[in-house]
Amino acid sequence: MDDATEDSTKSATADSTKKDSEPRLRHEFVGMMFAITIGEVGLQVAALVQAGHTAHYLPAYTHLFLATVMIATSWVGWSVSRSPGARLDVIAIFQWEFVVLLLDVALVITYFILVRAVDFGREGVPPRIAPPSTLAFWTIVIFALYFVWDIVTKIIIYNRKPEGQWFRKYGSRMIPTIVCLILAFVIRQKTSSADLPHYLTADFALLSLVLLFRALKDLVSACIPKKKGDAIDRSKVWWAGGWTLLCVVGLTFGLMATSWSWHLPIPDSITREIQAPPPPGE
Repeated sequence: MDDATEDSTKSATADSTKKDSEPRLRHEFVGMMFAITIGEVGLQVAALVQAGHTAHYLPAYTHLFLATVMIATSWVGWSVSRSPGARLDVIAIFQWEFVVLLLDVALVITYFILVRAVDFGREGVPPRIAPPSTLAFWTIVIFALYFVWDIVTKIIIYNRKPEGQWFRKYGSRMIPTIVCLILAFVIRQKTSSADLPHYLTADFALLSLVLLFRALKDLVSACIPKKKGDAIDRSKVWWAGGWTLLCVVGLTFGLMATSWSWHLPIPDSITREIQAPPPPGE
């Protein structure tokens, strides 16, 4: 066997081993649930479009946009996660990997509930738009589940085969979860009395929180390389730091505009339309 053939064989074997080690069973099952959840977003948007009166239902659109971003960012983060417990498949019921599967399922169900904060298109049932405090409550639940997921995948399963430098590799990645969980409580408190027009700014605060979570993860990864002694890529630090700052500004604006009932930066006619009684027949 020549060198080229031998290298090709080794590469094929490595690829096969990598595929076998991927959590295909868990990913296929949870991936299907993600698809159903994002499909529900499509159904609600289609019902909204058919209902018309776009300005009046603007809070419903922002609710659904928030849910869409939450689902999409979670899908990406979940798919590429390198946590020790995130790359293991389920091979039995009584094992921690099955607990990870249950947490994945619980998270996607919570995303579905978040989507159903808007309920349109059911015959005989009036349209419903949940207040921002409800969305903030489920956001708290989501970040709490993220935290439990981190504990199982980054601590419990990791400790079965510790690799050293736990905080550098995995522990530091839990900091954004804790920070955003605390901020979710603050948002719920500050948005509990929002009127209909300020549903928009409350959703903006929650959207900024969702993006802040991902930006903080990138910032922590850039500032704390997984291997001790690795050089810090300053361009990544600046990039992640810029997004983090932008999200903090957006979160602050959304909170202040909602809790202090600031005049919205939209035409007054749209504000009046949002506050108007439901259209006839609805």
